[in-house]
Amino acid sequence: MKQVILACSIVLAIACNQNNKPAEKTNAPMPEPPAMAEAASSDKWPDPVCRMPYDTSYKEWTVYQKDTIHFCSVTCKEVFQKAPDKYMAKLKK
Repeated sequence: MKQVILACSIVLAIACNQNNKPAEKTNAPMPEPPAMAEAASSDKWPDPVCRMPYDTSYKEWTVYQKDTIHFCSVTCKEVFQKAPDKYMAKLKK
């Protein structure tokens, strides 16, 4: 048992030490996140419930009056399906 614990400790120590380099400091300005820039130029609507900008990683969707609506979560999709007219009215304003 002691040998197993020792072996695990050694493997863990080696794995943790692989990428232990300090981050380089730069004075360059931080770039704007691409998700916000894409969302602003995208022709896709945001999530109608929580208003999060469209993201290509959204897996939840539904079709409402020939429009494909994407959701950030299953919860937002379920809330939308209870009152779709209410949320689409807010979205199209």
